[in-house]
Amino acid sequence: MTHPHEQPPPTESEDDEDYGAYGDDEQYAAHGDHGYHRDQGKPEEHRAHDAGPPPTEYEEPPPSAATTAVGLTEHEEPPPSVGATAVGLTEHEEPPQSAAATMAGPTEDEIPSAAPAQVAHGGRDLRGDTGALPVSLRGRFRLRAVLRRPDHPHQAAVYRVEDERGSHILKWYHLGHAPDRRVWELLGDRPRRHLTHFTENGDTGADGHPYDLAPSYGETDLAGYLRDSPGPADPVLIHSVVRQLHEALTTLHELNIVHRDISPANIVLGSLDPAAPDLVLVDFAVSAHEPAERYTRDERWVGTALYMSPQASLRHQLIHPPADWWSLGMIVAEMAGGRHPVRFTDNDFVREEISSRAPDLSLVTDHRLRLLCMGLLTRDPDHRWGTDEVAQWLVGGSPPIAPWEAGTAPGASDPEDAPDIEPFAFLDERYTRPKQLARAFSENWRPARQLLSRRRGRGEFTRWLRQFEGAPGRDTGELAALLDLLEPQHPAAPPREPKPVTMVRLISWLGPTLDASYRGVPLDHAGLGELLREAGRGDEFALSVVADLRDHTILPLLDSRPGGDGLAEVQQRWLTARSRWQHTVDEVLHESPRLRDRRAEVRAAARLDRSRLAALLSLAAAPTAHRRRLQERTAGIQAALPQPVAWYGRLVRDPEDLVRLQLAEWLAGFAEQESSETQGRLDGERALLRQERDLDVATLWVRRQDMLPTLGWALGGAVAFVFPWIFVIGLGDLVGWPAQRAVVTAWMLAVPAAAAVLALELWTAYRIGSPGYHPDRSLAGLLIDRALPVARFIRRPGSRFPVQGLLILPVIALLWATVAYAPWVWPLATVAVLVWWTWHRLRCWRRYVAELRGRDERHGPGRPRAVAPPTSGRLT
Repeated sequence: MTHPHEQPPPTESEDDEDYGAYGDDEQYAAHGDHGYHRDQGKPEEHRAHDAGPPPTEYEEPPPSAATTAVGLTEHEEPPPSVGATAVGLTEHEEPPQSAAATMAGPTEDEIPSAAPAQVAHGGRDLRGDTGALPVSLRGRFRLRAVLRRPDHPHQAAVYRVEDERGSHILKWYHLGHAPDRRVWELLGDRPRRHLTHFTENGDTGADGHPYDLAPSYGETDLAGYLRDSPGPADPVLIHSVVRQLHEALTTLHELNIVHRDISPANIVLGSLDPAAPDLVLVDFAVSAHEPAERYTRDERWVGTALYMSPQASLRHQLIHPPADWWSLGMIVAEMAGGRHPVRFTDNDFVREEISSRAPDLSLVTDHRLRLLCMGLLTRDPDHRWGTDEVAQWLVGGSPPIAPWEAGTAPGASDPEDAPDIEPFAFLDERYTRPKQLARAFSENWRPARQLLSRRRGRGEFTRWLRQFEGAPGRDTGELAALLDLLEPQHPAAPPREPKPVTMVRLISWLGPTLDASYRGVPLDHAGLGELLREAGRGDEFALSVVADLRDHTILPLLDSRPGGDGLAEVQQRWLTARSRWQHTVDEVLHESPRLRDRRAEVRAAARLDRSRLAALLSLAAAPTAHRRRLQERTAGIQAALPQPVAWYGRLVRDPEDLVRLQLAEWLAGFAEQESSETQGRLDGERALLRQERDLDVATLWVRRQDMLPTLGWALGGAVAFVFPWIFVIGLGDLVGWPAQRAVVTAWMLAVPAAAAVLALELWTAYRIGSPGYHPDRSLAGLLIDRALPVARFIRRPGSRFPVQGLLILPVIALLWATVAYAPWVWPLATVAVLVWWTWHRLRCWRRYVAELRGRDERHGPGRPRAVAPPTSGRLT
């Protein structure tokens, strides 16, 4: 046997072999319990029990496992071996390999087959109908759900069942693909912390096939948790995972068991509490009880490539405990960095990445976690950390780590597996395999375009590319179209750089299994999300990639590449959002006059620059997550508005319309400003109303306090107004100048006239009140105001008196005439004049008050208010 730490000597075709890289993108049940969480229940290209690594683009499809005898081609029937005859195999059972086949390394035609094992049995599974429980177990268990129906015999059927003891996970294996019996025995004797406990198992108890039974440990695995929580995980959770997996692996290795398929999908979380996830390591279908490390020879290539150590990635896998610790290191690096250190999923590229250089730990920023990753991901298994070093690290220690081996650059050694292919030189490397050149072009986008922009480089490349015309498994129509795009239409025409779409089509043709990427940027779900986050932070490179995705139809071309599922739908949703955007902005402007007044500002806020294009692409890439975020965001904005804004309410009316919700988020500032202004105006109006009420209350109080003096002035003015004509009537009656009938009429009118004057003046004083009544609008104030000039005239001394005194003669003559002939005119005239003046005073007062209130309303809240005119001026 080869030394366990040395790579076994390669066979004559080992350089040609492609090794499977089986990702963990699928679970055996999306909503099932994780009792015995996973089996060989992954898709064929992703599961550990695949018949072998898929062939590369130039390898012949390998023969089936039954044809592994030395010297047999894929078309020959294998002779029955002695062992097969001795044990009496049925016609549907596969004979075991002969001793010669076991000892000899496989030749170029003897590589284990990836073809389904059903072919050996007429395309049917010997277990029968795997959509139902085995007949022999139907009486014991009640079927609750079929969690997995196998597509191939090496996959187990998985069921959720119940009995009187509770709920269980039942796995039904094919007779030729049973788990290691020693693993069953050691993990079934008693429960162990963080490890699956097999409560029941049997080699032939399920209709002649093996089965096992285990409890249900939860419904969430670590892979699902990381997928639902993108970005670096909580350090508390990482420490808890490391601590519990350390305990599980230590126990497992003490039992001489190597798990061989540790990945996040095989770690079940019993709790989502970061401090105590209560995890359980499940899926021991490919585990091995190996007291001493050894290489596999004629066994299936098993494991999940993204989490396999360099030694487990070899064609003949090394089974030893350090491989499990490497897997733990990969899990820690993925959790701490927010993504897996290896960004490929293609079988060849994952194998080459792990085998050629150390994992990329640049995203692991925590120095303690970085130390742990470097210790666990040491390439030399003799210096790789194990249970003792991890235990020291958990208590705060810093065990030494071996020198970090960077390894060789990927693509540095392109196997000469196609001697008839003339190599193509690119960046000082020589390539014969299109898949490797596709990776080089993808990672070196700018140099590749520059090479193809030069006449010589493009000519050499098209000549190299023509070597694959008619190659099996290649799209000849696409190759012809690419050659037509690359070769100039006119020999004299200078070549130009290929368009981005042409480059993407070219790389997809060269490496159809290359992960979806553009300009070296991964465009799977996680990669696209990271790109858009960088664009949101203003990264110029990320923004330029987004601009290219806008200007060129690139995403649909990547839909068929690994990791690109759904990119065509993303492109369609993005195009729809962009086409609706301007119409939605115009609609909002049309609905709001205030926004129309700020049209330029609104259009600037809603302009689709590169960063906003990235935001719309984020909506298209993850509509569910962004819909929830935008709904919460816009609902919070709307709830915080002090006053409703009509156009904003209409914008967020449909919670499912992502375009309108995104526009609402970007125009939230306008809504908040408008709402604040409306609230300010309402607050000002309320303040004005309160001020007016306060003023009315104060005025009422002043009126009540000054009512008696005000009425006194009214009474005094009325008496002063009535006294002159009482005096005139009395004087006429005394001297006997007027007729007796005129005097009697005058006295009869004097009493009601005096009462009318008094009533009118008191009523006017009450209606106007203090301080508006006296002196500006009172009869007493008028008499005083008119009496002062007369008094000054009389008191004025000097020679002007005789001349000015003549002006009194008409007044004296009028007074004598009324006394002598019509004294009754005085009461009638005074009452008539006072009635008109009372009406005029009240009318002017109401107009004055209305004018003051109108000025306050016109200036409104927040504007300078006009000063009320003084009330001391004469109002006539």
